[in-house]
Amino acid sequence: MSDPGLAAERTQLAWSRSAMSLLACGAATAKGIPRVTDGHPVTGVVLLLLGGLVWLAGVPLARQRAAAARLGGRPVARHRDLAPVAYGTAVVGVAALIIAAFFPG
Repeated sequence: MSDPGLAAERTQLAWSRSAMSLLACGAATAKGIPRVTDGHPVTGVVLLLLGGLVWLAGVPLARQRAAAARLGGRPVARHRDLAPVAYGTAVVGVAALIIAAFFPG
C-alpha cells in the first residue's frame, strides 16, 4: 500500500542515502581496504566530491517538493528540474565506462 503523501519524504531519504553511499565509497577508496586494494586517494576524493554534490543538489530539491506537497499542490517536474540529475547520471556512467575500459585491474 502506497501513501502518496509520503512520496516526497521517500525522495528526500533516497537522495540522502545516495549521497551517504558515495561518501562511504569515497572514504573507503581513498583509505584502501586491507587485503582487497591499496588506497586510491584521487579516486576517493572524486567520490567524496560526487557525494557532496549529490547531497547539495538533491536534498534541497526534495525539501522544496515536500513543502509544496504539504501545501496541497506539488508541481509536475519540468525538464530543468530533471536535466541535472539525468546529465549527472550520464556523466558518472560514461566516466565508469572509461575507467573500466582503459584502466582494468
